[in-house]
Amino acid sequence: MPEHLSTSEQIRLQFLVLRTQSGDERAFSQLHKEFGDRTFRYLLGLVGDDVASDIHQEVWLAVYKKISGLANPAAFRTWLYQITRYRALDYLRASKRRNDVLNDLEGGGDAAEIPVEPVEMTLSEQSVLESAVSQLPASQRDAVILRYWEEMSYVEIALVVGCSIGTVRSRLHHAKLKLKTIMEDVADV
Repeated sequence: MPEHLSTSEQIRLQFLVLRTQSGDERAFSQLHKEFGDRTFRYLLGLVGDDVASDIHQEVWLAVYKKISGLANPAAFRTWLYQITRYRALDYLRASKRRNDVLNDLEGGGDAAEIPVEPVEMTLSEQSVLESAVSQLPASQRDAVILRYWEEMSYVEIALVVGCSIGTVRSRLHHAKLKLKTIMEDVADV
């Protein structure tokens, strides 16, 4: 479970999952209420505004259909973010294939900027940070969003993205170095 949840919150979350698994629609609605904005924000960071809403609906439909197969209710949060990430990756793969075909036909294309929604920042600071984060490689961007916006532990991030904890640490380290460079360049301008 997340490090920042108290024991009673962890138990409550597990109970909600168990109730949902037994078919309780209100429990599922409560899970969606608690995690829907977070998964949407995560998708925005991965795929951008244009399609995040559609993918978000697919994510929660998948959660609804598959939650009965979740063996460990304590793993719900990690499981949810894995589903969210896989749906985003599926979209990005399909989009890349589609863009490759279009680029072959048209001879060029634009890379989409990926926004990230930081908390308690001025609009100009938010814009600079969004731009900086969008310049990170996808694996680093993913780790940054999960760690700093979703407040996941290294273990949770490793489970979500399917890599070792050391790889998560490395990705975050390199992301911080790159963000520092980008932010210093912006400050010089």
